[in-house]
Order: sequence, then C-alpha cells, then structure tokens
Amino acid sequence: MRVKKLESENKSLLKKIDADQTEIDILKVRMAQLEEEKTHRDEQNKYFELKNKELEAAKALKEHEFYMMNKVIESMLGKSIEQRFEEIQVEEVRAKRQAEIDAQLRDKGER
Repeated sequence: MRVKKLESENKSLLKKIDADQTEIDILKVRMAQLEEEKTHRDEQNKYFELKNKELEAAKALKEHEFYMMNKVIESMLGKSIEQRFEEIQVEEVRAKRQAEIDAQLRDKGER
C-alpha cells in the first residue's frame, strides 16, 4: 500500500516535472524572442542616434551659413539687419497712413 502511494506520488511528481520543463522551454523561447527584439531595437537606436548627429551637424552648418549671410548683408548695408528691418517697418506704416489720408481726402473731395 505504501509502495503504491509512493509510486503514485512519484508519477504525480514526474508529471509536474514535465509540466515545469514545458513551461521552462516556453519561457526560453519567449526569452530568445525578447532578446532578438531588444537587439533589433538597439540597432534602431544606434541608427537614430547617428541620424540625429547628422541632422544636428546639418543644422549647425545652416545656422553658420545664416549667420555669415547676415554679416554679409549688414556689411553691404552699413548697419544691422534689425535696424534696417525697423526702418522698413516705419516706412510701411508711413505709407499705409499716407494712403489712408489720401483716401480720406478723395472721399471728402467727392462729397
């Protein structure tokens, strides 16, 4: 009776071992998949880091070109771009006001 009980427990434990081994195998496969995914993402990250460095270098070059272009324009104008921009804005406001005044004078002349 005791032997049969031990044999039954042994069979039960063997089934448990098989089930555990199956679960271990499944987890190993899943782990391999996750490692592969991680490797893929690491490669993507390296690519994007390099691409980002390229874009930053291109941006720095464009900023330098813009800076140099501003310096050339300022040299040609003999004054800063900001100063010339303000002068143009003032001219535009004056022209707009003059156009309004001329329009009002025309309206008064027609009445």
